[in-house]
Amino acid sequence: MISVPIQIKHAGAIPVRAQISSAYAQAIRDGRLTPGAALPSVRGLSARLGVSPATVVAAYRELGTLGLVTASPRSAFRVAGGNPAPTQSRKEFQLNRIEPDLRIHPVAEFARLLAETAAADCSIGGYEDYRGHLALREAIAGLDREIGVASEPGAGMLVTSGAQQALTLLGRALGSGVSVAVEDPCYPGARMAFANAGARLVPVRMTDDGPDPESLRAIAKPGAVAAFYCCPTYCNPTGRTWSEAARQRVLEAASEGGFLLIEDDYLGDLDYLGEAPPRLAALASHYPKARVVRIRTFSKTLLPALRIANVSGDQMLIGRLLTLKVADDLGCSAFLQRTLARFISDGNYCRHLERVRPRYRQTREALRAAFGTIKGSIGFDDPPAGVCLLGRLGENIDPGRFISECAQHGTLVSPGSDYWLRAEDGMREFRIGFASLAPDEAPTVAAVIEHAAEASRGFAGDRSLL
Repeated sequence: MISVPIQIKHAGAIPVRAQISSAYAQAIRDGRLTPGAALPSVRGLSARLGVSPATVVAAYRELGTLGLVTASPRSAFRVAGGNPAPTQSRKEFQLNRIEPDLRIHPVAEFARLLAETAAADCSIGGYEDYRGHLALREAIAGLDREIGVASEPGAGMLVTSGAQQALTLLGRALGSGVSVAVEDPCYPGARMAFANAGARLVPVRMTDDGPDPESLRAIAKPGAVAAFYCCPTYCNPTGRTWSEAARQRVLEAASEGGFLLIEDDYLGDLDYLGEAPPRLAALASHYPKARVVRIRTFSKTLLPALRIANVSGDQMLIGRLLTLKVADDLGCSAFLQRTLARFISDGNYCRHLERVRPRYRQTREALRAAFGTIKGSIGFDDPPAGVCLLGRLGENIDPGRFISECAQHGTLVSPGSDYWLRAEDGMREFRIGFASLAPDEAPTVAAVIEHAAEASRGFAGDRSLL
């Protein structure tokens, strides 16, 4: 039996369980542990590392979730016979979208729970409550309470088919001809939702810590805008998170200006650094005149295929959104809603987040290290967390050529012009969504980006990627 060296850091930020599973995952992918090889016994490894047997079992189960390890009838753990190829063999990295790494998310587990739920409840095949399954709304409200948000699962919450539907409904509810402030840069889907509803978009320049003061003062004038769409936690595309002071400044502006705050909380549950940023919806109680409607989705933190999100806020506004939603699709899938309700209520969602957070932190650290080696006139913003990054190209690099070169070598990135209200403001930027990457894939991506930048320098450079 090959011994896998592990240096346990008991005081480290990464859980001991994750340190063990990461070391064995690397050994399996490197081929040091071959299919069928037995892992050390739970008691033997716990004694060698000085950890509890329960910690070792949790690490082995994590490897099983990754498809790297199987458990035999006698509770021994072995390397899976269908050992996946090294992650570097992937032909394409779709970093032009924010999608979680489905290799570590509970696809099979959720599918099994779906089958169990359907077998136990024959009514699951019928229409669901138009507002969304009540048990799901109550489960979501329970998650909200844990972060200090007092959402009302009855008339104050609506389940939608993804966050994009929530944004579209809000745009229609605000009406045509109104002025809606949006972050600049901003998630394009939000701009599209409000513009398609006939709103006039007002850009709010963003700094490293929330809105630019001058832009914020402009929208704080009463009647200047009807709403302000913002993503204070792990913003798309910058990956940055506002400080509590910045959030308070925005709430003060909303109180003065009388506009609705639309809080896009698409990734807050992930929080792999344990920052626990206070949501605008949680702070709003200290600002009686501030109104906040909050959107949460499970597409990024759990499974995109669910297409389940929720919007919470003032009951009159939620009622208006419900009327608009019924005209669109009546209700979301009962199969998925009831299964998700059970998944959350049984604690599986919180356990899932705890399990994957170390992995996303490792990927972020690996990217920071890999990008730090890139030479040439190309740089990156460096937010500590989130799942997206902005890169910046030097004046001597052709942006269109760069995007094309990246794609030719299997790494799709988004042009920055997609995110700024004036496309030319983001012409030299590009966005990377790195949630789908494994830590050991970071050097490959960095090599492609470095090559693409060099090949796009005045259309010169060696076009082959070594």
